[in-house]
Amino acid sequence: MEKILFSIIIPTYNRAALIAKTLDTVLTQTQLSYEVLIVDDGSTDNTAAIIQPYLSDKVKYYKKENAERAAARNYGAQLAAGTYVNWFDSDDCMFPDHLAEALQLIQQYNHPEIIALPYYMQTEEGKIIKTVKFPQPTINQIMPDGNYLACNPVFVRRDIALQLPFNEDRKLSASEDYELWMRMAARFPIYCGAKVTSALIDHDGRSMNNTSGDNMLQRYRLIVQYLSEDDAFMKTYADRLHHIKASCALLTALYYSMEGKKKQAIQFLKETWHFQPSLAFSKRFLVVIKNILLK
Repeated sequence: MEKILFSIIIPTYNRAALIAKTLDTVLTQTQLSYEVLIVDDGSTDNTAAIIQPYLSDKVKYYKKENAERAAARNYGAQLAAGTYVNWFDSDDCMFPDHLAEALQLIQQYNHPEIIALPYYMQTEEGKIIKTVKFPQPTINQIMPDGNYLACNPVFVRRDIALQLPFNEDRKLSASEDYELWMRMAARFPIYCGAKVTSALIDHDGRSMNNTSGDNMLQRYRLIVQYLSEDDAFMKTYADRLHHIKASCALLTALYYSMEGKKKQAIQFLKETWHFQPSLAFSKRFLVVIKNILLK
């Protein structure tokens, strides 16, 4: 059998209403050396019935007990046959050249450990909210300033994905990707392409639209804890850890401000200022101030 180049791993949980659209976009790829592994993280809806027509030798479905998205992604990586894994969310869209562009970048940099492609944030109707592009040739230098990556545009060589899995601490969930990217960035260059090949769809059910200040604070503390315990990260980024703290503190302030919790929002604005005063001029900092004044 010819070696599969790409394993597209799609973790899903109760997204029967969304996953078919995602699969429709995945199956339009012009680069055909791929497999699709759908990892159902204990869904209680009719996901299994919805994806049934898509199943084939190329598209496989695995259901496991609920353990959150990090565990589902790690499970998929263990099952994968591809040289590279691409974790793709079950509510987003992949453009037809997603894998072709990834292959071009992989060949350009002689099969690196990790690459990333630009992406859109867009509405369910297809309106582009934001275009996320990266510096060339690598993103490593700005990674401590915030989570610019998402899972969809990232491709990781499978041997590295097994060596450096997602942190499965459920309390970290929704920030587990950033914690992993930082551990990888401390060890390898993350080479970046120039062409947008996927879109994150902003909808009411998206995890980042359904969190709280308290939850964000918990994740902030855990990111700092786990990264501080990683020798490679501390060797590479110890002098930039305050940037990560500032970015996380500002995001925590944002969620508290949206909840109308002014005291907590102000507390984490102060923490942001303490770690990185330059963020006081950022759009997010100003949004938090606006929320505090108006809510």
